[in-house]
Amino acid sequence: MKRIILAISCVSLGCINLAVSGQGAMPVSVAKVTRSVIAEEINLTGSLRAVRVSQLSSEVEGLIERLSVDSGDQIAQNQVVVELNSELAVIAKSLAGAQVDEATARESEARRRLAELTELAKQQHVPKTTVETARSEIHIAGAALAQARASLLRAQALLDRHIVRAPFDGVVSLKLAEIGQWVDTSDPLIELVETRLLRLVTPVPQLYFSQIRKGTRVSIRFDSLPNEVFDTAITAKIPVSDSAARTFPVQIDLVNDLGRLAPGMSARVIMQIEDGSKHAVLLVPQDAVVRRPNGEQTVWTIAVEDGIAKATSVAVSTGRVYRNSIEILDTDLEAGTQVIVRGNEILRPGQVVTVAEELATDI
Repeated sequence: MKRIILAISCVSLGCINLAVSGQGAMPVSVAKVTRSVIAEEINLTGSLRAVRVSQLSSEVEGLIERLSVDSGDQIAQNQVVVELNSELAVIAKSLAGAQVDEATARESEARRRLAELTELAKQQHVPKTTVETARSEIHIAGAALAQARASLLRAQALLDRHIVRAPFDGVVSLKLAEIGQWVDTSDPLIELVETRLLRLVTPVPQLYFSQIRKGTRVSIRFDSLPNEVFDTAITAKIPVSDSAARTFPVQIDLVNDLGRLAPGMSARVIMQIEDGSKHAVLLVPQDAVVRRPNGEQTVWTIAVEDGIAKATSVAVSTGRVYRNSIEILDTDLEAGTQVIVRGNEILRPGQVVTVAEELATDI
């Protein structure tokens, strides 16, 4: 019997030594108390739209001779998409060019004749009225030349209008005509959608309308890209309500240089609504708060005594929830203090602990 008692005593002494040396301490995860300005977050949904959609038409009527794009093609600004038969326009331009040549020659001849008559008038071989008539003929010839040049410019402009170019970079969403088809100026040829810049539209409840503005921060997660978050801001809010839903649309423009987004995609939007106070508060991870059945709330901190880390309970009251953190009210806690977030459910005051992991607070 004495040997058994002695063995138990040794084991007990060994446990005490292990605890004192830290080898028997409870491993816990900790995070620091932080001080930050927080904002209320509301969860919304929205969908992407194209900022620019255009159905391209020709400025002149004609027969489609060449259609160089198809649905789904990515095209660049000023790229030729449709060419109409321009045979008659080319002939008209040639005729206008010939008229310019003729008018130029007539004006040149009128100037030569005026110079000749001016010399004869100095020798009194011709009357002065003949010289004045020649001078008037120069003005008439000049006017005819200007008219011919304007006709040439018009012919060139009409010829240029037989070619339809893309007004901006985009994707051909619809091809609405085909080679050999006669089209009028009102007939759509293709539908072009700009995809480099997209607009997310989301309805905001009227309760928050006065609290949001251009520049209000939002976080966006698309269903097609579930592991990626886009942090951006509101581009514009529209003060026109949906009377049935009592919501107001806001717009968020997104640059889509990588082409991973497309019009029609759905998204989840977290909008941060600040209260305007700009007052920083104390925050701890929600897991740091231990709630008792009697309603008491505590957090565990670590106090070092004689080189030994021990758990210490601190009573707290809580306020607003912000992401994975919670506001701490009326407490002696200070920013930078370590609080236990894992392993805190079964702690006892004064229990020896060891820090196994330090976590970051999600702000």
